[in-house]
Amino acid sequence: MTHSLRSGASGRSRLLLQICGYIAAVILPWVGVTASMHTPALRGTPLALSFVFVAGITIFTSLGSGLVSVALTALFFNHLALARNSWIALDPQSILYTIVILVIGTIIAFLCDRQRITSSDLRAALTSLRVRTNALMEAQQASNSAAWMHDAGKGRIEWAEGGAEIFGRPYSETSVSDDWTSFILAEDRDRVLHAVEAATSIGQSFRVEFRVRWPNGDLHWLESRGTPSASNPKIWHGVTIDITERKNAEAALVRSEKLAAIGRLSATIAHEVNNPLEAVTNLIYLARSDPHLSPQASDYLQRADQELARLGAIARRTLTFVRSRSSPGPVSVLEIIDSVIAMFEPRCSTRGAEISVVPATDFSLPIPADDLRQILTNIVSNACDALPETGGRVQVETARAGAIASISIRDSGAGIPPENLPRIFDPFFTTKGEVGTGIGLWVAKDLVEKNGGRIAVETRNLPAGFRTLFRVDLPCS
Repeated sequence: MTHSLRSGASGRSRLLLQICGYIAAVILPWVGVTASMHTPALRGTPLALSFVFVAGITIFTSLGSGLVSVALTALFFNHLALARNSWIALDPQSILYTIVILVIGTIIAFLCDRQRITSSDLRAALTSLRVRTNALMEAQQASNSAAWMHDAGKGRIEWAEGGAEIFGRPYSETSVSDDWTSFILAEDRDRVLHAVEAATSIGQSFRVEFRVRWPNGDLHWLESRGTPSASNPKIWHGVTIDITERKNAEAALVRSEKLAAIGRLSATIAHEVNNPLEAVTNLIYLARSDPHLSPQASDYLQRADQELARLGAIARRTLTFVRSRSSPGPVSVLEIIDSVIAMFEPRCSTRGAEISVVPATDFSLPIPADDLRQILTNIVSNACDALPETGGRVQVETARAGAIASISIRDSGAGIPPENLPRIFDPFFTTKGEVGTGIGLWVAKDLVEKNGGRIAVETRNLPAGFRTLFRVDLPCS
């Protein structure tokens, strides 16, 4: 219905315009001829003004009204300028003048009509181009992509207007680029150039994925597709799409599959080691019952019994897929720290390293003891692994500010490379080769957050020669 209303309104407008055109075709020829005869400046070219009216009527209305204007111009000129004692002059000279006026006016009318049609077609083409351009811009923004044209001969690439900021830079910086590969990450640049050159040499389309570093430091994945032009093989048209979200989703899926696999494997291992754990626990109990056992050996066996109990609890939680049912607290922080330090002290002493705790006032936290012990064990274990072959220091410090308790673990190792910082808490990410599993810090972070806290890391030249600091903040209530 809306289309019908618009068509009806357009039809009425065209009809009104035609009526106005014919009215003008009747009035303006008389005005033009009369003005030319009574104006001294126009007497030398008496029909100039009339032909201007003919051109205007044809351009703004139609060819029909323009031809009517031509006929009336010839008639009025014959009557006003050529006829003396009659309405129309019929002598040969007057008839010749009239025919010349008709021919010239008709030619002007046809030329102006062709100009009107050409202008109308041009306006329609421009409108269509504008609509298509707007549609392309909307499509680029919706798909987070940017269309481009590459001239292989000049080595220049031009990006379509309205494309997404796939390089993290405004359109004015990337609209025309001679060195378009400068946006690509250095590690991927050679691979992209090789793919483009191979496709160019055989004249086939290409599809390549690469990474770019945005000005704010974010790393984005892009996919570029190009096809050579049918008319000019050196001209390539294509589109570059930001596929960062897809890559993140794929990585998340891979991590989920890895976690599922490690979960099944952990359950199998926990089931298999449960019986040997019980056997070792019984043997330690029997060994501790020996009356001839030295106090130092008894202390070692007691620690071993505690760690076996913790290992057994972990195995049971793995089998039942539930969190620890131990008491949620309160638990003594310094007591847990002392037990962790005692566990790693022999390992550090054999390498000439030192592990210690900064003297602090003890306080309690409403967190399961097993969770806190596992958090500290995973972080301290990594700190010990980061120490040099000989020497080095690991230090644990506690502090409390209001309702937040902080536990800081520092080490004097080599530090963490900046490119690894964003990934150290990712599951299965490790720099220890076959030795590491890559789940220690991930588990620690998960336990901290599930208990309402947060974990942060710093790697720089810290006071007293330390290079890396892990800080765990936990609520005191």
